[in-house]
Parts: sequence; structure tokens; C-alpha cells
Amino acid sequence: MNCEICGKSTDNYICDRCNRIMKKVIGEVGSDVWEKMDDCKYIYPMIRRVAEGDLRTQDVVNSILKGEID
Repeated sequence: MNCEICGKSTDNYICDRCNRIMKKVIGEVGSDVWEKMDDCKYIYPMIRRVAEGDLRTQDVVNSILKGEID
């Protein structure tokens, strides 16, 4: 099985590294905002970029929170 986010081989739906990144983003965004999102798959490309070192978790958080304001 491969990670749905980065494609790395894993035993789970999402690998440990991407899972840690997701948990950090959820913690910073807040569970109330996270639960309002219909589908979180649109942030998977951003999470992959964090795992690759192209973005920071704060960039993902800012993008999510900007979407809540719009």
C-alpha cells in the first residue's frame, strides 16, 4: 500500500511522516475549523510539499484559515 499523500510505501492509508504533518496542521488550525471542512484532500498536495521541504506547516495553516475568512 502507498501513502495517499506522498506515495511512499506504507502499511497505512497515510505514512507516519505525513500523518505527523497532518496532526500538526490540525492542531494549529483547530478542530472546530477542521471539522467544518467538507473534504481535506485538497490540502494533500500542500502536505506533500511540506514533506518535501518546499512549504512549511504554517503555510498550509494560513491557506486553510484564509479559506475560512473568504
